[in-house]
Amino acid sequence: MTSLTEARQKAQNGTTYIDEPRDGPLTVSDVRDPEALADLLGDECARTILVEAKKKPRSAAELSDCAGVSEPTVYRRLERLREYDLVTEDIQPVTDGKNYKLYRTELDGIELDLSEDGFDITVSRRDRMVDRFTQFVEGS
Repeated sequence: MTSLTEARQKAQNGTTYIDEPRDGPLTVSDVRDPEALADLLGDECARTILVEAKKKPRSAAELSDCAGVSEPTVYRRLERLREYDLVTEDIQPVTDGKNYKLYRTELDGIELDLSEDGFDITVSRRDRMVDRFTQFVEGS
């Protein structure tokens, strides 16, 4: 197993697999704008969304109830969280033809390092089995 420090160094050249857990490889990537991500994670609504969507996939309405904020606020936070690949959305088909989206947290962990140059943030994510299958089928 590769250490997180080694994985961080390798992640600068692309995705690095450092473990083979139950649900898929753990991917580690450096964040392009650590200050903006730190600000986002400092937001209580964003943190609530991450926690609740990690428990199970949830709709924006459910996340709105969990966070105690309006749906437009949830959608704004979801958009920002998606910029960092911390959440994904899945289409949930409904028999009446009106599909809706469920949001799932893809974040497994965050490492914050302090150096003389400032802060570095490393994000680790778990690949879902369905995504790994799609990549296999598409040959990417």
